[in-house]
Amino acid sequence: MSRSLFPQAVDVLQKNMELRLSRHHVLTSNVANAETPGYVAKDVTFEAELRDAALRSEGAAQEKPGLRRTHAQHFSLSLPQVRDVQGTVTASLSDEVGRDLNTVSIDQEMGKLTTNTFNYNASAELLSRTLDQLKRTISEGGR
Repeated sequence: MSRSLFPQAVDVLQKNMELRLSRHHVLTSNVANAETPGYVAKDVTFEAELRDAALRSEGAAQEKPGLRRTHAQHFSLSLPQVRDVQGTVTASLSDEVGRDLNTVSIDQEMGKLTTNTFNYNASAELLSRTLDQLKRTISEGGR
């Protein structure tokens, strides 16, 4: 079975879920360290990078090949693909820095966790529906 049979949305949804799981681990670590002196809250950002990679790969199918690499020491012409997006762990800014220099705000972290979980579940549902549609298309094609 060729990989091109799957819509690009499958790759984007899978990568989105993978990155949201990574973000979930970072956010729960923040909550676990809410009382740790000097702990700096972290977050994982990836949405813009994933969107840009998805748009590039969507447009790549429509573009004609232009530039080509003519020497091994030239820079690579390939742009990051959806599967290459890793996300970036950054310090999460908070207005609530305690005396112990801990920057975790439980309210902010729980809000981020709720939003992240909602987005993960939405991606899982969309992926499930996309794969179900593919399954129905394949099974009805054999009739």
